[in-house]
Amino acid sequence: MAYNYYISSFFWSTVGKLFSAVLNFITIPILIGLWGQADYGILAIALACNGYMQLMDLGINNGAIRYFSIWLANEEISKLHRAANSNTIFYFCVGTVNALCLLAIAFLGERWFNISHEQFIVLRNCLIILAVFSIPTWITTSFNQLLIADKDMTFTQQTYCLMNILKGGLIACTIYFNLSLEWYFVFLTAIISATIIPVYIRSKYRGLCCSFKMKFYWKEFKSILSYSIALFALSIFQMTATNSRPIILSVVAENAANTLAEYRIIEVIPVFILSIGGIITSILLPKSSEYIATNNRSGIEKFAYLGTRMTSMIACVLTFPFILGADKILSAYVGVEFSDLSVWLILWSATILLQIHTTPGNSLILASGKTKILVWTSAISCLLSMMINVALCHIYGVGSAVIGYAVYVVIIIGSYYTIYYKSLLHLNRITMIKAFSYPVIVASISLLMTKIISDIFTIEISVSERMTFLVEFIFESLIWLIIFGLLVSLTKIARITDIKFHAI
Repeated sequence: MAYNYYISSFFWSTVGKLFSAVLNFITIPILIGLWGQADYGILAIALACNGYMQLMDLGINNGAIRYFSIWLANEEISKLHRAANSNTIFYFCVGTVNALCLLAIAFLGERWFNISHEQFIVLRNCLIILAVFSIPTWITTSFNQLLIADKDMTFTQQTYCLMNILKGGLIACTIYFNLSLEWYFVFLTAIISATIIPVYIRSKYRGLCCSFKMKFYWKEFKSILSYSIALFALSIFQMTATNSRPIILSVVAENAANTLAEYRIIEVIPVFILSIGGIITSILLPKSSEYIATNNRSGIEKFAYLGTRMTSMIACVLTFPFILGADKILSAYVGVEFSDLSVWLILWSATILLQIHTTPGNSLILASGKTKILVWTSAISCLLSMMINVALCHIYGVGSAVIGYAVYVVIIIGSYYTIYYKSLLHLNRITMIKAFSYPVIVASISLLMTKIISDIFTIEISVSERMTFLVEFIFESLIWLIIFGLLVSLTKIARITDIKFHAI
């Protein structure tokens, strides 16, 4: 069961992320060519307006998964059903408010946007479309939470993959039938909201919800809400630490346009790595909630120690190829003139390595519900990171944003090791450090060996300069991966039984 859950969830989640990334990479230039950059920008504005309203979730997503997992572990099915029903009503209300806000922007917000009247009419239509499908889209979240809590994340990700396949079909139809932007958006939003059908049927089949009743059970939902509000405060500081960086650069940097362009260039890779790493949190949270709820000390320790070691290995695989070949991938991506940004890409990748390795410990902390200290730590580190960004901007340019974020992550992780791991989770901090450091040491040795091999064997092919850099990056990454795999096997950092997560 454990093997199937962890491996299958991670596989399908990764497939979904990769498929979505490739689909966006291919379709964005096609749609821009079909409608023009200005009209496609209207679509981006509509999605941005709707995306900002995701804050109305109030952190309920993780809170619901945590409590659903606990009630499932304790076999409190009636409590689960009442909470699930209340959660659905909550998202119905959120969807209604979301729709009303979009309609208000659609009919009252023309003066807010620096676009022509004709373009605003298109925007208005897109906002109305989003409003129409808002409620089913939000309610889908409730059933997704039930399935994730029941360790059926594979189905949710398979549904996500199916949705992306349908999106690909829609792109083909849009090109073939020359659909207008509004009609494309109608079908796109309908595809997204239609995912409520399979996830509801699956939830009903697994006995996770009963027939929907317009009855709100405050006692059960209060537990979720109280926990989620703390997470909401935490997410505010996390979002600020992340999203304030380009804003600060645009205000403080001497040549803001060029600096922001550099930021967007080096941001692409870290964001992709984090999207893959973020999958791990969703996978681990139900299991960690179960261990905390039952106070399973043996399970908590194995989950923390083994989980940190395996997560650290995954983090190494995701980040070390870019640490090794930062200059080459940037040269292949945007040109050799941007290769000097490689030092910041390396620092950012190393920061993500630190960030991802704490995922098992972080999921246990979130499952415990004792996040007050973490909220204050996040607030202080967020403020400090912003101050560093401002102070260093004139010296390091785009690098100030990377340095500021690195400081934010280091402070947060420091609180894990100095406070949470020992005082809250009663874990051995030395064992946790070893679980992280051993894979990193092996990865670093593999990096040095790869450097030596790449200096001895050079690649000479008759292709463009950018393609040469890409081939060299892929070659070095494969060499590193092979050496890393061999050293992991020889040092027995990971064994087959560990990979299958039988101990967890």
